Amino acid sequence: MTSDADTVIQTTGLTKRFGGVDAVNGIDFQVRHGDVYGFLGPNGSGKTTTIRLLLGLISPTRGGCSIFGEPVLPGAAALRCVGALVERPAFYPYLSAVDNLLLYAAARGIDRDRATRLVGPALERVGLTEAARRKLAGYSTGMRQRLGIGTALLDGPELIVLDEPTNGLDPGGVVEVRQLIASLAREGATIFLSSHVLTEVEQLCDRVAILVRGRIVSEGSTRDMLGEGERLFLRFETGDEAGRAATLLNQRDIAFERLDDAPALLVSAPASEGARVNRLLGEAGLYPGELSVRRPSLESVFLELTGDRAVEPTASAPDAPAAPATVT
Repeated sequence: MTSDADTVIQTTGLTKRFGGVDAVNGIDFQVRHGDVYGFLGPNGSGKTTTIRLLLGLISPTRGGCSIFGEPVLPGAAALRCVGALVERPAFYPYLSAVDNLLLYAAARGIDRDRATRLVGPALERVGLTEAARRKLAGYSTGMRQRLGIGTALLDGPELIVLDEPTNGLDPGGVVEVRQLIASLAREGATIFLSSHVLTEVEQLCDRVAILVRGRIVSEGSTRDMLGEGERLFLRFETGDEAGRAATLLNQRDIAFERLDDAPALLVSAPASEGARVNRLLGEAGLYPGELSVRRPSLESVFLELTGDRAVEPTASAPDAPAAPATVT
C-alpha cells in the first residue's frame, strides 16, 4: 500500500497483542483527505484498540501506522492536528463545561487567550451554549457525550476521530450529531467514524472497513459494498407471465429467485443490467408492471460478513478502559 500527500491515515500490518490474543491482527487500510471513513465491527472486534493505536495511546506489537505521513508515536507533532472522542468521555464533574474545555486546551498546550476564544464556538456547535456554566455533575449522559464531541472539535482539527459518538443520545441528538458530521465533512475535515449504528455509517461514510476478531474482512467504498448485492425486482400481472419470464431467464443462464407470495422475480443482476433484461423480456412479449432495483442495507452486508461471530469478543482487556483521549 503506497502513501502520498493525500493520505491522512495509513496502517501497515498493524497488530496489538494482549496476552495470548491478537486484539488487532495485521490490518492494512488507508484514509485519504476528505474521507468520512466508517470503521465497523462487533463488540470486542478491536475497533477501540485500533483507535488507541492510531492516537499513540498504546503501542503496536508489530506493524505500524502513520498520521499525515508521520509515524505515530507518543507526542508526535502530527497528533496536534487530530481531535478525538474515544469511548466514554471523562470530565471533572465539579467543573463547568467551559472549565473542563479550558483544562483540556491547557493539556494540549493551547494558550489561555486562544482557548477562551475557542470554547464558545465549540460548545455552540454541539448545542451546549445554554448549559456552558453548569457543573457536569448535573449533565445527562447525552450532554456529556456532546461535550466529548465538542472537545474533539475544539481546535479545528484536520482529522476527527469519533468512537461511537451517538452513545447515550436521544433520537433528536442522534440526528443532530449526524448533521454535524455531515457539515464537518462538507467543510473538508477528514473523519474516522467508529459506530455500531449502521444506518448512520451508511448515510455518512464514503468508505467502510468491517473488522472481525481483529482482522479486516471487507474494505472499500460504501457504494461498491452495497452495489455488490444489487438485484432487479420484476413484478408481472399474472403468475403465467412470471413463469414465462423465469423460463426465458433460465435459457439465458441469468440467475433469479421466484417469489412465492407474488407474480414476481428477483434477478441477480445490478442496476446497470436493467435495460438489457427489460429488452430481453420485451422481445419475448413480456412487459413487467414494475422493474426496480433492490439494494442490500449495510446492516445486511455486515451480518453476512460477521455471522454468529458478532457475539464473540476478541478479548476482555483491550477495549475496556474508559480514559479520556488527550492527544498531545
